[in-house]
Amino acid sequence: MHYEVQHNTASDGWINGWLYDEGDGVLRPETFASAEEAGAALDEHLQDLEEEFRAGSAVRRYGRDEFRVQHVPDTATQPHHHQGEQP
Repeated sequence: MHYEVQHNTASDGWINGWLYDEGDGVLRPETFASAEEAGAALDEHLQDLEEEFRAGSAVRRYGRDEFRVQHVPDTATQPHHHQGEQP
């Protein structure tokens, strides 16, 4: 099973905007092995965003309700990369 952090956008609805590059120039969606792992990554991300806001480098605050952890089916196009794991 894979999980991803999704952000609710005005134009596209819920999307996974977390991408990574393995050095080959191809951007792949970030996925996690468990909902707990994805939730912890989201908590860290929101903390970073809050620090940026307080430092004046972000123009607004982001709320947790703008994000969600979502199960995604394991498909042939889904990368088999998990945070902290080498492919």
